[in-house]
Amino acid sequence: MEQTTTDHDTGGIGRRQLLSAVGGSAVAAALAGCSTLLSDGETADQGGQSGGEISDEPIQAGLLTFTRGAPGVLGIQAQRGAELAVQRINEAGGVGGQREIELDVVNEGSNPLDSYNQFIEEGKEVTFGPISSGTHSQIAPEVEKNEIINVSTDGTVTTLYEETVPDPTYSFRFQNYDIMEVVTMAREAVERIGADNISTVAGVNPSYSFGEDEMRVFTQAIQKLTDAEIVYEGFPELGASDMSNHITSINNEEPDVTFSSLWGGDVTTFVRQANANDMFENTTVFGTTLYSAAGDVPGDALAGTDIYSGSRNYYWGLPALGNWQPGRELFDAATQQEGVTVPTAHYMSGYGAVTAWATATEKAIDLLGTYPSQEQIAQVLEGHGFFTPAGYHNIAEDHQGASNSFAGQMVYDDDLGAARLDDVNTYAATETAPPPGVTGSDWLDSWSA
Repeated sequence: MEQTTTDHDTGGIGRRQLLSAVGGSAVAAALAGCSTLLSDGETADQGGQSGGEISDEPIQAGLLTFTRGAPGVLGIQAQRGAELAVQRINEAGGVGGQREIELDVVNEGSNPLDSYNQFIEEGKEVTFGPISSGTHSQIAPEVEKNEIINVSTDGTVTTLYEETVPDPTYSFRFQNYDIMEVVTMAREAVERIGADNISTVAGVNPSYSFGEDEMRVFTQAIQKLTDAEIVYEGFPELGASDMSNHITSINNEEPDVTFSSLWGGDVTTFVRQANANDMFENTTVFGTTLYSAAGDVPGDALAGTDIYSGSRNYYWGLPALGNWQPGRELFDAATQQEGVTVPTAHYMSGYGAVTAWATATEKAIDLLGTYPSQEQIAQVLEGHGFFTPAGYHNIAEDHQGASNSFAGQMVYDDDLGAARLDDVNTYAATETAPPPGVTGSDWLDSWSA
């Protein structure tokens, strides 16, 4: 059925502007979910000079993600997102109109560096992932040594490009990183409660680098915004079955705000036990990745709670479905895939990482008229802007993801059969991230108290 598209339908972006922004190629339009825009009788400029200079050999790609166990709650979402992006690229004719992608997926598991190095030995032309910040810190130096582009799906630790690989060439991050999502939730707490009403703060975060990093940044941000006192910090092990000691401590302190970066199955454990022990009568919870459990947390666990969660990419509800039809298309396609009850932000992590690399490669082909080298693709990725059904994204000059952030109240939707975010606020990257070249800590220190 032919569809007429207006500026309102595309969020105020005109059709020609949209095609220009996505690069004008079939692959870029398909990844942005804009195929319907090309069916109005006009012929889109396919862009590029994809002639005989480009091989028709498939591109060998690797994805490092968690495919089983508790972290699989996130990792399988990223895997399915990456697989759908690859499917759309191949259906659009492949990269440069000639090269389809063959994606090899391996479990991040206990020896992720070995799995990554196996990808390189096999001759992969690009790698995606990982999920874990610890894994990302391990492989990023190897990526630079091997000079093969990696676009991470997550691995969001703030120090990665400040200390671990301070001057990267081939390592990129699609996803917003820790400081962005933490500052988003600090601003959200002030927006919802008011700075004058926040004098005490507690934290319950995972016991590894990600959780420790997020609590450190939240403490720095919320104290700049409110001058609040930190009255409790707890760090349960991943997969802990009993969080009662942390919940008891919070009930004893009755903090105005409880911050958490728990994710996946740990969210369900924490919320269920906190609700059973009336914790939500004593505090309001703000979390960066609580929404990662959207497809798993049961409705009775959320009943009566007061929880606000961020979402790294809240793509199927905002932009509103009525205004951004591609979001509906991707949502429907995702829910048909094995293991996806509701596509969460981590689904978009996988989809977006592949999209970032593919659209940058298409752009390089447009510029060069031939298939680009690793270094040339890397140069295009710096400052690269592109669309997905989640909206517009950018990879900044410092290789960090720099997209809008979203936060809203986490509620259970009976019709959806899963949790969703309600009353969503949007925060621009300029509100949540330091300028390129400035460390997160220095940026937060520069805030006026």
